[in-house]
Amino acid sequence: MNDVSFETLEALIANFSIVTAYLFLASQVIYKDWNLGTPTTLYTKIHIGVLTGVLGIVLMEFTVKLNGTILDFRHLAITIAALFGGVYSAVITGIIMSLMRLLAFGTLSPATMFAASNTLIISILLGWICTRNLSYWKKWTYSLLVNNLFTIIIFHINLGTKGTIPSLIYLIMMTLGGIFTAYLIQFLIKAKTHFQMIEKAATFDFLTELNNHRTFDEAFNSLLLEAKDKNEALTLMIIDIDHFKKVNDTYGHPNGDTVLKQLGKLLKDVSRSFDIVSRIGGEEFAILLYDCPHKHALIIGERIRMAVKNNDFLLNEGKIIQITVSVGVATYPDTNDNIKEEADKALYKAKSCGRNLVCSNLVGLNEA
Repeated sequence: MNDVSFETLEALIANFSIVTAYLFLASQVIYKDWNLGTPTTLYTKIHIGVLTGVLGIVLMEFTVKLNGTILDFRHLAITIAALFGGVYSAVITGIIMSLMRLLAFGTLSPATMFAASNTLIISILLGWICTRNLSYWKKWTYSLLVNNLFTIIIFHINLGTKGTIPSLIYLIMMTLGGIFTAYLIQFLIKAKTHFQMIEKAATFDFLTELNNHRTFDEAFNSLLLEAKDKNEALTLMIIDIDHFKKVNDTYGHPNGDTVLKQLGKLLKDVSRSFDIVSRIGGEEFAILLYDCPHKHALIIGERIRMAVKNNDFLLNEGKIIQITVSVGVATYPDTNDNIKEEADKALYKAKSCGRNLVCSNLVGLNEA
């Protein structure tokens, strides 16, 4: 009796460990690029179905044997497939597990046929439940109810009154396993979401969602090396809002933030699709223009200046204001490697000459 209890406990621990290992691996490799509840392609659904089908097969290998009855966590694999991939994934998982049950686990019998059919029915129902507009925990609750109800019915069909004890043990097993898996998935989703937020904060400006200063520096260094290797032009354009302090003082910082957001979007829209637009300071922006000669960059800078000047910036209260920008432009190899400082000098020239100007760092080339 003690040996049976030990083997049962050992099998349960093995099932928990397999589910845990799969979910941690899946969150880092299989599901790393998308979140629970987001639309998935047919290929992704098939991918999920096959992989969770393999999980189900592994769980079927580590069964809890009780009075000739096989108990395991295979139906948790179906629930996971349904949550992440919907009906298609759940049914694919169910088919894989049913075929394995029929072909690899002993001879065919009415009991195995009932078990395989039960798995397919549960797959369809769980897939349907997990595609409904329900909360995460309601999906888990209904899925566990369906799992337990249908499996207990199969126990009583196959075993009669002898199925009572296995049914109770299965009910406890699946409920604990389901709660554990649900909490683990929720934990992994939250951890992933926090990681993505931190990763985004380290890469993008939180307000405008443009590249931040760190990302700008990385892109600048990379493009400058590439420009040197390929003997191409690299232009840096620094853009600063004129009298932005007055906007903040007059309309308040929340409205100032609104102006910055709208300007960031405008700069993206007016720039070339492959130009790199960044926010590098409070009201200071930068654009990297690869393979863009200096004179052409001045034309683009003038286009940006006019677009900003003619744009209506809508404040939070509905008021419309206009702003202007000063633009400094420097280009490698027309100037030395130190084009950041040269672009800053050009910006200072634009500010000193009255603002609302595009200025070059080169002598004799001022406003476009």
